[in-house]
Amino acid sequence: MNASTVPEPVIDDATRRRALIGLTVTYLLQFGSMGLQLPFTALAMENAGAGPAVIGAMWGARSLTGAIVPVFWGLLADRMGGARPLVLMSLASGAAIFFALAHHPTPTAAIALFALYGVFANPANSLIDGLVLTALAKDTHRYGRYRAFGTVGFGVATVVVSVLLDQQMLEPTPAALFPIVGVLSALAGVAVLLLVPDLPRPALTSLSAVRDAARQPIVLALIGAGSVLWASHAGYVSFLSPLAERAGLPATAVGMGVLAAVTVEAITMPMATSILRRVGPGPLMLACAVTAVVRWVLTAQATTTLGFALCNALHGISFGLYYVVIVGVIAARVPPTLRQASQGLLSSLSLGAGGLVGGVVVGGLLEHGAPPSTVWFAMAGVALVATALMVPLVRRIS
Repeated sequence: MNASTVPEPVIDDATRRRALIGLTVTYLLQFGSMGLQLPFTALAMENAGAGPAVIGAMWGARSLTGAIVPVFWGLLADRMGGARPLVLMSLASGAAIFFALAHHPTPTAAIALFALYGVFANPANSLIDGLVLTALAKDTHRYGRYRAFGTVGFGVATVVVSVLLDQQMLEPTPAALFPIVGVLSALAGVAVLLLVPDLPRPALTSLSAVRDAARQPIVLALIGAGSVLWASHAGYVSFLSPLAERAGLPATAVGMGVLAAVTVEAITMPMATSILRRVGPGPLMLACAVTAVVRWVLTAQATTTLGFALCNALHGISFGLYYVVIVGVIAARVPPTLRQASQGLLSSLSLGAGGLVGGVVVGGLLEHGAPPSTVWFAMAGVALVATALMVPLVRRIS
């Protein structure tokens, strides 16, 4: 099935511009929230008395529910003919969950709340992506320009908090950090409510479109390979602060590493279209996977803040560039009536299932006393598997 055979929704230029401005603000705030969650949740929970096994179980529970639910949220949005109400609900849920976690950071509550986050809040990111793609209509190749603002929000939040932690102006505890996460998520919801208009689009009226999309094995193969590649990022996503600390690096190394990552990501995402024209999606995705292998091997040997930061700069390629490409590849292969569901499937399998596997691996290694270098070499091995899975797909998507 060719997505181009289904008419794109007609959106006037004024509505399009307003929507894209509002979604840019939403990206900044929502990914600012993620910029606190991903690097610092493990550190905050360790200071609340949680061990690596509990932290791994938290991320595993979130990834497990996140591996199942987003595609159903996407289908619901497609059936409704719009995702805006669900985005508001998802962002509000994320805020409420982190406010609750700030007051109840016990192991049982933390695992349960992270599982609920996967159900109710994880879908927000893929739903926002779908709104951006809807607003862009036939200009989906410009997606990376807008997604880059999410990267900027992530980086600014991470760097600011890492500096505050290093200067002891902010305590690395759930009570201090998690309310900030909740406020940023809530503000993202306010941005959607006030700045993002309803976007006209055809509703999904028949599930036969889902069946037709599922018959494209290349889509499922790409998402499967992507899930393995994302699994290799678990050390960076879920345990970056503890891994840096155990390697003897200062707190600023985390901030510098994330700053380097988001700087390169913010540069490469808008350039994705021009790079694709020269290289093609298949070879480019394979190159991103190879970059991940190199990144983790080098990170295992990084002993200085500068070296750690330079290794993490490769995140802009191993994930940032890869993510923009796979979003575009999948969007081009499904009709507008499945825009939200297709992005939900990408989030469910790649980020959810991949995150679950990677989190279990890293949490288990740390629980058994593995040094940081062993964890990073393990991530390199997972990325090597992803590379092998992508090799036979290169020609099919070129």
